[in-house]
Amino acid sequence: MTRTDIEFKTSDNVTLRGWFFTPSNVAAGAKLPCVIMSHGVSCVKEMGLGDVAARYVADMNVSCLVYDYRGFGESDAAPYMPRQEVNTWLQANDIRDAVTHVQMREDVDETKIAVWGYSLGAMHAVYVAGVDRRVKAVVAVGPGMSGNEIVKRLAPPHAVNAMQGLFGKDRIERAKGADPIKVPVISPEGGGQCLLPSPESTRFFAEWIGKNHEKGWRNELTLRSLDDLSTYATPMAHLANITPTPVFFGVAIRDTNSPPDQVMKQYGKLTEPKEYAIVDCNHYELVDKAREVLHPKEVAFLKKWLSL
Repeated sequence: MTRTDIEFKTSDNVTLRGWFFTPSNVAAGAKLPCVIMSHGVSCVKEMGLGDVAARYVADMNVSCLVYDYRGFGESDAAPYMPRQEVNTWLQANDIRDAVTHVQMREDVDETKIAVWGYSLGAMHAVYVAGVDRRVKAVVAVGPGMSGNEIVKRLAPPHAVNAMQGLFGKDRIERAKGADPIKVPVISPEGGGQCLLPSPESTRFFAEWIGKNHEKGWRNELTLRSLDDLSTYATPMAHLANITPTPVFFGVAIRDTNSPPDQVMKQYGKLTEPKEYAIVDCNHYELVDKAREVLHPKEVAFLKKWLSL
């Protein structure tokens, strides 16, 4: 297997950076199918995504593109946006620009492109599959298709109402030229206000605090990111539009970020072709020990629909 550092421009001229994986025994001039991989909220590619791609390349005759979201990790931010800010619309459309990028590569079969997403990336992947017919298959791992529904599950009503006032204050202050308000992703000591308060979230992210701080994961997001995430429901509007593109859902029984009952209700709104696998794990184990169950199922799914 070969891993190459790559970069590509988005349609609004932002440079995204990542890795391109290819099998080591590719014949000269061969064009391989490609799987584009997108991570969860605030995550960078080093947080397990490269491992998923490496196993794909080892077990299938495919290439994989792994990248950092705009404003995160090694990717640039747009001049008009701060770093550590989630803009769900732009992130989803960056996947479409990634499709364009790999279609232009001489070593990629432009007719066999799949998208793979984890958590927030899974939401983006489903949306893109519903609007972009260049995508021939989608794997959504830990998808929660509605930010609004997830917020109602994670936070009490009084906390949600209080956040609305902060969102408005932040917009006014930023319009005046002030720096954006930042909030932590987790509270390492517990008890503090943060985006993801669950114990499993704290365990997953805590080990990354302070690692390569400038280019790596940072325990902060802009408050406007929460404003966006809490209302993100665009994928829900396109669930019925995905057919004929095949979809695979990987679902965790003990998932508090993307509750399985919500995910399976959303899965029910999809028409065929579709497949799912339910694994006894939490949200973060979907990219860790649950890969032993999910990986062979995803490989079989992609081999079928990409005609490998």
